[in-house]
Amino acid sequence: MTEDFVADEVIAERFERLRVVVERSALQKHEARIGRTEEVMVEGPSKRDPTVVSGRTRQNKLVHFSPVGPPPAAGSYATVTITSAAPHHLRGDLLALTAGPSTAPRIPVTVR
Repeated sequence: MTEDFVADEVIAERFERLRVVVERSALQKHEARIGRTEEVMVEGPSKRDPTVVSGRTRQNKLVHFSPVGPPPAAGSYATVTITSAAPHHLRGDLLALTAGPSTAPRIPVTVR
């Protein structure tokens, strides 16, 4: 029965080939966005660098940008010009904040 299984080395090699193709395709599509102005919904500070803000475009593409001044609140909308691309994210320059968060911040309530 075990002779019907694919060897681990073959699985790893096939997966690596697939990963390369997918990342190359994603990078080409992201590079086509360079120079565009995108509306981005702010998610908050980047996981790796708290001085950088992360957000998502209407097509759900991850965009990192540096705010000028205080960082915008999560849920805000901003206009960003895309300046560079990577397989998994875009980088951009903040042009303007277009709208604040659409919901009021939640106030924690303690229950006794």
